[in-house]
Amino acid sequence: MDVKKAIDEKIEQMREEIIEFTSNLIKFPSEQGKEKNAQLFFADSLKKLGCQVDIFNPDAETLRKYEDLMITREDFCKSPDVVGLLKGTGGGKSIILNSHMDVVPAGDQDWKESPWSGKIENGKIFGRGTSDMKGGAAANFYALKAIIEAGIKLKGDVIVESVVDEETGGAGTAAALLRGYTAEAAIISEPTDMKVYPACMGSMWFRIKVKGKAAHGATAYMGVNAIEKAQIIYNALKKLEGVRKETKNHSLYSHLEIPFCINIGKFSGGNWPSSVPDEAVMEGRMGVSPDESISEARKELEDAVRDAAASDSWISKNPPKIEWFGSCWVGGAVSKDHPIVQNIVRNHFDVLRREPVVSGAPWATDAGVLIRYGNIPTVIYGPGIGSTAHQANEYILIEDVIKATKVISNSILDWCLYQN
Repeated sequence: MDVKKAIDEKIEQMREEIIEFTSNLIKFPSEQGKEKNAQLFFADSLKKLGCQVDIFNPDAETLRKYEDLMITREDFCKSPDVVGLLKGTGGGKSIILNSHMDVVPAGDQDWKESPWSGKIENGKIFGRGTSDMKGGAAANFYALKAIIEAGIKLKGDVIVESVVDEETGGAGTAAALLRGYTAEAAIISEPTDMKVYPACMGSMWFRIKVKGKAAHGATAYMGVNAIEKAQIIYNALKKLEGVRKETKNHSLYSHLEIPFCINIGKFSGGNWPSSVPDEAVMEGRMGVSPDESISEARKELEDAVRDAAASDSWISKNPPKIEWFGSCWVGGAVSKDHPIVQNIVRNHFDVLRREPVVSGAPWATDAGVLIRYGNIPTVIYGPGIGSTAHQANEYILIEDVIKATKVISNSILDWCLYQN
């Protein structure tokens, strides 16, 4: 029997079921702090599949074991992780299929339908989280279900994870690691547009407060304008970005003009047009190479700010305050020649009949957590167009979900092995 052909046929037979399952996931408004109902639905589905299911709440205090992990909240009572385990018969390698259930807020954007409609139309499923990443969660689930329903006995263990808090730094995946869930490889089915990403960058948020001296606008020369002094710091950050463009080059990011940007996304200064502002505050995001640690990147930025301050008589005596806040994602990478990467590449070609693009993920994912904290070789591959994520009228192509399900299912067979 051609096992992979049988699996592909099984997935085609389940096409309408896969569509309905994905649409139903979208109907749960699983924004941060509201993931529980969606997670229980996913857990119940795993139980019906015959998996051993573990439902648990991440513990903020325990998670602080990971120094660079930014814990954005203390209470996870409405945000459980869900892990399903299918034990193999022995003799094969284990794998994690990881996805996240949390989605970014729907917002007040121009949605044509409810963000939670799960509407099916013209070969697409619409709603918040379709692309990022409930379509990927469905692909993981049905990749395993197809194998089970085809009566194939895997030799290696399969761990299906549906985690929380990916959108703010990876606490859910880190909690699963601390729970003891590890494997010899992992696939994260983020919306890669069916590209293969063996690497993901890290990123973090920073806040810089620059002090000035207040004065009346009519005698501005008697004060020190914090906005003008902040410009010195801003210029130093842009210079650092240029330096890092040359020193933090990574082969999987050579296609990007500036792989690891330093962006100022928010700026405020002063409170009255006729007053010299005595403080300016800038907030931004710093991209981090998969090859560097968070602490290394932080030091580079802090050194750049310190050196810029030393060049100005006022700022040197009133040094800016730097805060690392909000979110922090660790980066990570495996070789594009690693067996789990080549496994996905090979099965992508067999299903789609074309070579996949292999590059670095242009955003952070939980792959960094699995690679750095768990020492688990991880590849990012899944359905969905990344550019539709976080936007109004987010959607996923049904055909992409089906194809990704086939690729992931066939990759499980090759990795875990099975009884003939």
